[in-house]
Amino acid sequence: MENILKKDYKIPVSLCDSEAKLSVPSVFSLFMDMASEHAKTLNLGMDVLLKKNLIWVAAKTKFVVHRYPQMLSDVSLATWPEAPGSIRYNRYYTVSDQDGVMIEGKSEWTIIDLTTGRPQKSGDVYPQDIEHLTDVVCAEPFARISTDFSECEKLCDYLVTSRDIDVSHHMNNVAYIRAVLSTMTCEELNALNIRGMEAAYRTQCFEGETLSIYKRMGEEFMDIGVLKSDGKAAAVIRISL
Repeated sequence: MENILKKDYKIPVSLCDSEAKLSVPSVFSLFMDMASEHAKTLNLGMDVLLKKNLIWVAAKTKFVVHRYPQMLSDVSLATWPEAPGSIRYNRYYTVSDQDGVMIEGKSEWTIIDLTTGRPQKSGDVYPQDIEHLTDVVCAEPFARISTDFSECEKLCDYLVTSRDIDVSHHMNNVAYIRAVLSTMTCEELNALNIRGMEAAYRTQCFEGETLSIYKRMGEEFMDIGVLKSDGKAAAVIRISL
């Protein structure tokens, strides 16, 4: 049996933006939901890991857009994992319609101990008899995004509230994306015409923290730094323009 999860899906109104297309944060949400559902079929779901005081954590996620799905359009979702490294796991995603792939993505995960915060070696927690596809999408390596935003424009401060917190009891990865994009108006977002995005999650954030969001422009991208009060990066995000 192929080690892949495929689903037919109708893009709901709740996941769309002001232009009636799948929103950027919703791309990240779909990836997370698909990964979680597929992990459960591999006996690596949240329910199993929590019993061992372990949890999946996404370290990096990226996607490239060829076309955005429109509201209430029918698409096919797919996700599959790469063979694991020592502590890192790559997973791939596609959103497709009858005309081909619309969005492709990749994420890098690790399994951490909730008490120590340390990554667990795959040989200790990952079933060794799982077969893996060799198909690859979003093949470009993850970018190295500088965490130094000392000379950059500050966009705003952001208070982490209960709406941002997930089952891990820290700020959900998609909440960073929503926080960053909320610094822009609908008109500004539409003008950006985002063709891809990449996020690297550096440090956990918790309810009640205030984060500072900074912007650094490149020739074909915008880098965003989400910084904690001590100046350390909680997350860095690259928006491809």
